[in-house]
Amino acid sequence: HATLYIAEHYREQLTSEGVAAEFGCTAAEMNRALMLQVEKNFEEFLNYVRINRAAELLLTTDQTVTYIAMEVGYANVKTFNRNFLRFKVMTPGDFRKKVALQESRL
Repeated sequence: HATLYIAEHYREQLTSEGVAAEFGCTAAEMNRALMLQVEKNFEEFLNYVRINRAAELLLTTDQTVTYIAMEVGYANVKTFNRNFLRFKVMTPGDFRKKVALQESRL
């Protein structure tokens, strides 16, 4: 249930303690449940959801990287870029260019 809550509220400044409180458990208990369900702890899953939504926005809008970072819940672009690189193994700008290039070849 925490996974659905995170997926619906990813834009907000969520904390593991705050989300756990929504479900009447501790952050440690919620992290254990998340590890069983999605093999990610709270922070990893939240970033995973945010980065996947950001990737979708990079491909379907002309919004700036900064706008998209804020739109998906990051407080600053540096953290967004670091997490994007970790999950997608390229920067947001490179991701947008690479996918556009691949689509133009089809």
